[in-house]
This record gives sequence, structure tokens and C-alpha cells, in this order.
Amino acid sequence: MFIQNHTEYAAAAERANALSDAPEGSDAAHELAILIEALRKWDEEHAGENAHGPETNPEPGSNLSPDDLPMSGLPGNLGKLKAD
Repeated sequence: MFIQNHTEYAAAAERANALSDAPEGSDAAHELAILIEALRKWDEEHAGENAHGPETNPEPGSNLSPDDLPMSGLPGNLGKLKAD
């Protein structure tokens, strides 16, 4: 099986979800294995499209990248933690 677009990917993911409880050795389990392989291959080939993670800093050694908090200090409730 070869997934060619996002619509086919969504359909394959939905079908794999429906087959997730298939008993081992059944035809449904075999179909599930084929779907999982096709979904994994699509994910590997399109990893760059959905790659997440920290962005590179514009200046080495600075913390000015877009994914940093706009202010320093602890977020809201973390400042309210108390030691036991």
C-alpha cells in the first residue's frame, strides 16, 4: 500500500484505528500491519513538514529565539510552589 496524499493518510489512519483490536493472525490484523507500515513510511517521508522543536537562536549565546517566553521569571503557578 502506498499513501499518496493527506486524504488517503487520514483514511488509512481511521481504518487502522478501527482495526486496532483485531485478533492476532486474523485478516484484519494483517490489514492493520500493512496500514501501519504505510502510515510510518508516510510519516518518515514527510517528517520535515511537521517537524517540531526549538528554533535556532538568531544570535549564538542569546535567548532571543521566537520560541522563548517574552518575559523572564517563572510562569504563573510555579512561583506559588512551597517546599515540604
